[in-house]
Amino acid sequence: MKQFLKYLFLIVAIFSGVFLLWYFRSIVIFVVVSAVLSLVTRPIFDLFCRIRIGKFQIGKTISALLTVLTLWIVIILFFRFTVPLIASEVQFFSRIDVPMALEKVGKLLSDIFAPLRHSEFGQTIVSSLERQFEEAFLTLLNFDKVRIFFTSLAGFFGSVFIAAFSISFITFFFLKEEGLLIGGILLFVPQKYESGIRHALLSIRYLLRRYFLGILIQTTLVGTIVTIGFSVLGIGFNHAAIIGIISGLMNIIPYLGPLFGAVFGISVGTLVYLQLPLPYSYLSFLGGMLLVYVFVQLMDNMLFQPLIFSSSVKAHPLEIFIVILGGGYLAGVLGMFFAIPVYTIIRVIAREFFNNNEVVKKLTDRM
Repeated sequence: MKQFLKYLFLIVAIFSGVFLLWYFRSIVIFVVVSAVLSLVTRPIFDLFCRIRIGKFQIGKTISALLTVLTLWIVIILFFRFTVPLIASEVQFFSRIDVPMALEKVGKLLSDIFAPLRHSEFGQTIVSSLERQFEEAFLTLLNFDKVRIFFTSLAGFFGSVFIAAFSISFITFFFLKEEGLLIGGILLFVPQKYESGIRHALLSIRYLLRRYFLGILIQTTLVGTIVTIGFSVLGIGFNHAAIIGIISGLMNIIPYLGPLFGAVFGISVGTLVYLQLPLPYSYLSFLGGMLLVYVFVQLMDNMLFQPLIFSSSVKAHPLEIFIVILGGGYLAGVLGMFFAIPVYTIIRVIAREFFNNNEVVKKLTDRM
């Protein structure tokens, strides 16, 4: 009977905990975002801590404050740079004559797919592709939806102030007192497991710090390469920068993100090509855009991803692929993004508490 009551109490406690996490999910999100930011900005904090002015050394409080201010400066500069670019792009595309653009696109597609029209199978493929291109461009040029989006975005930014302040405040204390988050988690852990959990949390913090820093570097490099590539193609820095930023951000989503970024970049590049008197054919321009994305993917697959996904979390690339695929099936794009961090946490905890299990040994032998 006592054993039954013990398990019943445990089940009730777990469900109560899950309910509380869901009910206070906004606060949980603030804490998680702050934890990630404290991991990513820790090197900046350490740099400030090493600064000496004569005999005076900057303490942890001032270093944490300067780190949060640096983070805000970077965010403000990012929006200061991107918002005018986005506004300029919206204004540029709002002047496009949609029927004429579609007519030009149809002519370009006809020229490209002309060799396929000699067979019935080729005609079917060409007709299908033309319809899909037309639908895609009509969606892209639906500025009513774009205006509605920016209106809702303005409302969102109106309510985001509390979130920004809360995240900044929590991040400040996570930086100032590095063990604060770990100490908060250990409050809910039985004393006999405290040593193992503490060791696991330190390992998780180290691995996730490398992972999120790697993601930040990867996004920046991909966006920069795409921007330079499209600028060389002659569409102008503003257009190239927007394509580069979106491609870099899309690249955060493993495997599918680069494809979405490439489709967006080629679509926008095509629209810009139709409006600008570039000195070469569309086929050459399309080849140039494809070459940019092929080069980016080669760099990403051979250099960036092995360093970030395999080295940072110390897992086999095939293992990472299966985990990301499973995360996508469970929770879509968000699941794909968080699949690796969650899998890393599970592996570290399994290694700490189930290291005698053969399966766990094989999955964690690289850690």
